[in-house]
Amino acid sequence: MAFLALYLPSGQAPEGFPPIIVPYPALVVILSLLVLILFIKLQPKQPVIKGVPGPFLDIFCWGIATKLAVISGRSAYQFQMLNQSYGKVARFSAGQATTNTIKALRNIYGAGAGKGSAFLKSSFYRSISRRNIFTASDPGYHSSVRKLFGPSMTPASMDAHAGVVRECILRLHDVIHSKLQTGSTTLSLNDMLYCHSIDTVSEVVLGKSLGCLERGKPYFWTAQLPRIFYWATVRDQFDGSGIPTVMKWLLRRLIRKGIRVRSEEARMQLIHEQLKASHTRRDIMVEVLERAATSGLPESEIAENFSALMLAGFHTTQNALCAVIFFVLTHPESHAKLVRELQSAFTSAEDITGDVVQRLPYLNAVLTEALRLYPPVPLGGPRVSPGAYVDGVYLPAGTEVCTSLFALHHNPDYFNEPYEFIPERWSEGSTDKKEAVQPFLVGSRSCIAKYFAKQMMQFTIAGFFLDFEAEYVGPVKDWQRESRCYAFWDLPDLKLNLRPRPRV
Repeated sequence: MAFLALYLPSGQAPEGFPPIIVPYPALVVILSLLVLILFIKLQPKQPVIKGVPGPFLDIFCWGIATKLAVISGRSAYQFQMLNQSYGKVARFSAGQATTNTIKALRNIYGAGAGKGSAFLKSSFYRSISRRNIFTASDPGYHSSVRKLFGPSMTPASMDAHAGVVRECILRLHDVIHSKLQTGSTTLSLNDMLYCHSIDTVSEVVLGKSLGCLERGKPYFWTAQLPRIFYWATVRDQFDGSGIPTVMKWLLRRLIRKGIRVRSEEARMQLIHEQLKASHTRRDIMVEVLERAATSGLPESEIAENFSALMLAGFHTTQNALCAVIFFVLTHPESHAKLVRELQSAFTSAEDITGDVVQRLPYLNAVLTEALRLYPPVPLGGPRVSPGAYVDGVYLPAGTEVCTSLFALHHNPDYFNEPYEFIPERWSEGSTDKKEAVQPFLVGSRSCIAKYFAKQMMQFTIAGFFLDFEAEYVGPVKDWQRESRCYAFWDLPDLKLNLRPRPRV
């Protein structure tokens, strides 16, 4: 028991007044309430959203359930549950909302109807990195960067790099063959596909492969993006509560000092070296530098945007490649159908050409269906409402809103059997709402490198299933429901039994 006594100034207890006795459980409740009140008082003021439902605990306790879901890796499932339970626009905090409809996606991420009508990026992005094409909220700056880099990211421009991408895939296959020759036929592809993504992106963007496949592991600075996004998400969720300050203080004492600074220095050193180096072919950096003089951007900002393009492509591409291989191998009929189509067009990965893979209907249906079920970035980034309607619901100025791509892609209003891997839904006879699948977002702020990403996926997946027979033997059987999701997916182990496929 806990004893709390009332004392006179002299320290003597008055006669006839026994000590106040409070049970421990009651004391815990009282202290918890005091902490909760303090937490709520420290929260920044948010706009009042009228007529938008949401869970009582989240609305009146500043999104505490959602915050816990973010920390525990259940964020994608939490946002999906909110829309399933409360409708197309649901609150997860007093001044924050999430959506899962096509119209809402276009309202939020599409171009605004006029000046002041755009949903600008929230303060979340300032926690990620310096200003670049992905983090800048200023539409004017974003437009200038997109004009500089955009011409090198069109489908026609990416066709010019098809040979380089194919060479990177052949290097990946050489590494796989060498590992199979050691006697083990069971391999985990996560790290190899990550190294492949790094080498391919750096080769095409900077004109220099980082050689991660050959060295057997990535450089330490390439792995920072998921950590940066995770802590930026946590900081955004707990902004104003004092928790980010405490976390920052703890991290500075628990991890090596300056790890993020050292990562940035290593990355920027590479980019600045390539900016000054002579290039042996017309990679994206060469093309961008030819236009740089008229862009008005200083070299430091151009370098920062090259850095952002590279980092954004590493994990997202690996994530997509792993997901496609998992879904194909766990659906034997789709696997057999895909292999038949590939073998009708090519004999091996050496024969792959860009114009042909773009026209293979089942290959591209498989890729799109995997991106629907397991989008590399499950949650659309938060935007700030200027005071506008989102799918018929008015959100006052200052409201933070996002579209959950995972919830959108699994919306039963748009897809029959939304959790099933059915590439055939992308044929002409399907009644599913194809425009609901937007893994690269929409509008002027959509992923600038989406055609590069598609090209890498087409070549890598086609080459893999042409050259190898495989069986999935990983421990996680349902990636959609069992994966952890922070800012990105925490990929399960893509463990396969592999052997070279005899050439037809």
